[in-house]
Amino acid sequence: VPDKVTYNALLDVYGKSRRTKEAMEVLKDMEFNGFSPSIVSYNSLISAYARDGLLEEAIALKTQMVEKGIKPDVFTYTTLFSGFEKAGKDEPAMRVFDEMKSSGCKPNICTFNALIKMHGNRGNFAEMMKVFEEIKICKCTPDIVTWNTLLAVFGQNGMDSEVSGVFREMKRAGFVPERDTFNTLISSYSRCGSFDQAMAVYKRMLEAGVTPDLSTYNAVLAALARGGLWQQSEKILAEMQNSQCKPNELTYSSLLHAYANGKEMERMHVLAEEIYSGVIEPHVVLLKTLVLVFSKSDLLMETEHAFLELRRKGFSPDITTLNAMLSIYGRRQMFMKTSEILKFMNEMGYTPSLTTYNSLMYMHSRSEDFEKSEKFLREIMEKGIKPDIISYNTVIFGYCRNGRMREASRVFSEMRDAGIAPDVITYNTFVASYAADSLFVEAIDVVRYMIKNGCKPNKNTYNSIVDWYCKHNRRDDGVKFVNNLRNLDPHISDGEESRLLDRIKNKWS
Repeated sequence: VPDKVTYNALLDVYGKSRRTKEAMEVLKDMEFNGFSPSIVSYNSLISAYARDGLLEEAIALKTQMVEKGIKPDVFTYTTLFSGFEKAGKDEPAMRVFDEMKSSGCKPNICTFNALIKMHGNRGNFAEMMKVFEEIKICKCTPDIVTWNTLLAVFGQNGMDSEVSGVFREMKRAGFVPERDTFNTLISSYSRCGSFDQAMAVYKRMLEAGVTPDLSTYNAVLAALARGGLWQQSEKILAEMQNSQCKPNELTYSSLLHAYANGKEMERMHVLAEEIYSGVIEPHVVLLKTLVLVFSKSDLLMETEHAFLELRRKGFSPDITTLNAMLSIYGRRQMFMKTSEILKFMNEMGYTPSLTTYNSLMYMHSRSEDFEKSEKFLREIMEKGIKPDIISYNTVIFGYCRNGRMREASRVFSEMRDAGIAPDVITYNTFVASYAADSLFVEAIDVVRYMIKNGCKPNKNTYNSIVDWYCKHNRRDDGVKFVNNLRNLDPHISDGEESRLLDRIKNKWS
């Protein structure tokens, strides 16, 4: 006859396998046979629901256990907090954390790690480091997950010097790099764009005699995917299979990103069909990835198909998936559709991220209501979200496109004052706008200013100017400009000069 331990073990394995219906049946069967569910029973169920993003059901279970006189413990609260954080629902996450503290339940290192992850993923690095200091105040000790989380957060944000600094601190604290650390470092450096460093860590790991596992292969695949190196990705996949390491949803997710970044649309469609048909299990991660890669590739019908499949399977979209939908609708000026997504986000309690606002700013900057893009910029500042270079470039574009150069220059100055260095896209927006308005002297002044400030012009910088000459039937002046370009840009290559002369010739003909 099964006892309480048997039921809890079965319930736990169903929960970890994400088979929530079977888990609930075990709970009912357990109660029917006279065994009262324990904190262990409910925690297993709550974990299963939270892992699948079914957070309302998870909260309902917590309420049910309280009604039965079972007090939630640190595992209950941390599981719920992590679930809300992962879904991008900061306010409900913090409500769970506040309830945890008010109930007298002390956070453990897992709770602190989840808090670090939340603040880090939102770019609130000061708050993240406060939590890190609080660990010591509460007499907890950072564990390997703490260090790996810090490495991952800094890696995701391209802060490679911070990644190296944390790694040094970690070793100083007595932690010997293990497989998970190597995996995190590979992932962190690849997110920083330091592909060579990521591969060097992988090589160092093999030399240290550490056997790659599924996470290692997935970290390497993620690094390859960022560069669109789909052929190498397929080789790693074959290597995994040869070493009896079964690919999972993250493996195929990276492969989809590799195809998307490598512009291999046909391969991406083939893999998508295998997921839809069930040849590859249509896991929630894969369906969300399909929304992302199709949106990134600007394939509207495919993006909507993937989003509908996600909803049809009963999975709840997260903030990243919703941002992808918002982005593709925004690029197409589909205001009604973006309103629907925003309404859904609001109803479901999602916290808009910087990516959300950047998509809205992009949409409005290309519309007649372009001034609204700056209103969104002010709104995110009021909410304590730090705008990035995309935010400022988008607002500048809106003003430049409509001939409002004074406002564009004001935002440009504000951007520099905020410590964000303008990039080639920023300068090219000004150059193109001045050239389009026949303000040739001003366009040249911008080029001179960008070179002086250490920003190297690219093809688009000079294309705008030579195209202006061609448009105004001043071919000889255009040729003269290119022949004297070395006086303006001493580092311009002979190949670039030849390309510009050919461009003038082709446009003229």
